[in-house]
Amino acid sequence: MCGFVMASKQEPKFPLRLLVDKEKNQVVVAESKSDLIDILFSFLTLPLGTIIRLLSKNQHHNIHDYDDQPQEENIGCINNLYKSVENLSDGVFWNNTCKEMLLCPRNSCESVCKNLKLNLDDTKPKKYFMCGRCCRGSDLFLSTFDGASCSCGKLMDKEMKLHGDFSEEGHNNEDGVFVKKGTLYLIFNDLKVLQNSPGNSVQQLIQLGYKNFNKLTQISLNVGLNEILHLLKQSLISKSPLTDVFLANGEFKRMYTFSPKQGPKIENWTNIKLKVMVRKSKKKILYAEAEGDFIDFLFSFLTTPIGSILKQLNGNFSIGSIDNLHKSVKEFNPSWFISPLGNPLPNPKVASQFGCMKQPLKNLCEEYNHTYWYGKGVVKNHICYSNVNGVISKDKSLIKNPIAMKVFDPRSPFGKIEYALGFVKRPSLFVVWDDLHVTPFANTSSISFLHKMNVPLDDLEEHIVSIGEIEALNLLGASLTSSKDVLTEGLFHHLKKSKEEATT
Repeated sequence: MCGFVMASKQEPKFPLRLLVDKEKNQVVVAESKSDLIDILFSFLTLPLGTIIRLLSKNQHHNIHDYDDQPQEENIGCINNLYKSVENLSDGVFWNNTCKEMLLCPRNSCESVCKNLKLNLDDTKPKKYFMCGRCCRGSDLFLSTFDGASCSCGKLMDKEMKLHGDFSEEGHNNEDGVFVKKGTLYLIFNDLKVLQNSPGNSVQQLIQLGYKNFNKLTQISLNVGLNEILHLLKQSLISKSPLTDVFLANGEFKRMYTFSPKQGPKIENWTNIKLKVMVRKSKKKILYAEAEGDFIDFLFSFLTTPIGSILKQLNGNFSIGSIDNLHKSVKEFNPSWFISPLGNPLPNPKVASQFGCMKQPLKNLCEEYNHTYWYGKGVVKNHICYSNVNGVISKDKSLIKNPIAMKVFDPRSPFGKIEYALGFVKRPSLFVVWDDLHVTPFANTSSISFLHKMNVPLDDLEEHIVSIGEIEALNLLGASLTSSKDVLTEGLFHHLKKSKEEATT
């Protein structure tokens, strides 16, 4: 499902003009054409798992060595979550596909992003597969995952072309992908993007303390894949990504802020029960005992686009400068976007079948799962054209003698979408550590486990916490901003509040 991101001789380059304060050795603002702005805005469509994978690969295939900066920068504890999935055995999941989905999540804006002059996402494009045996029957399964097993026991390995879906075929990018061509755009050091105009330039430069150009100099350069990937990384950890990448002064200010959200406890069917173990003397959650629902919720962080996460947290946290990019999209004049393709950017959806089935975040949505139709031919201008291999479409009216198809869902023990539960098998028990390392607890001695922790037993206290929307938001925010104490920062104040309520 994944490919490789490496530079090539045909790698496109993008002109960029920098306005630099030489005394401070920092970029003040840059001017860019729409091609590069489209790529920057596409950052918002990337699921967290894709971002972790791309940045990890780029460290191994780096062409330019960016001086003394550390080779690996963790995004909160999301890297630990990703590594946990990598290290878990295939047997923990319903099938091999589930693990691959988490490591290489699909981008719901895939059909748009493939028109970028440089598409960072190396995930294999969506394809459609049927069972060669069952395509002659009436109970038809369709899979968007290669190598899935049909209900008859055979592999669904007959690739089908989707007929009549122009949204998945993409569009002509002569006019642009997200923003319109034919003008320049301003990119500030903190990734704030504005439409290019003298008024915007004057206003922003004055706000930054520049009354004239005496201290400023211009630098023109060409930007390629390596610089853009480095920009992606710095956008998630730094408040000055342009300076970090293009001036490489070796020092940058990390930017992480998170304020736990408060609110009334609301119980509903999506709440997930979690058992946590607290070390009283340290006022710290050591670990949680978690079943499948909570593990699926955590793992779904990897399949969620960063733009959607920023929308969910709504200013309660900040990582690097990516939130400035997100705010820029929301504040852009809609007329500058390629309508309606710019609309998903403020809140890109989770790709269909890649979400958490029991999602506490009620505003976090999957793409709509379409009904697919199969037939032995297509209908054009009221004329039927036969096709011996058969055709599939989302549009029933385009198919000759249409038969509704059943969509294969890897998150189900039976492959049927109506039985989908999540990524990991049920029943199952896991240990989630405070830093989001996840390990299975099957066949593990609890006595040995406690002995190995080497913590006084009378210093331990067990709590049951209900993970609703507020708790889920706090865990999501803490996972992106905390380097080691996600459970403590996301949940400990809820435990304290629950204990106080119980004593009153």
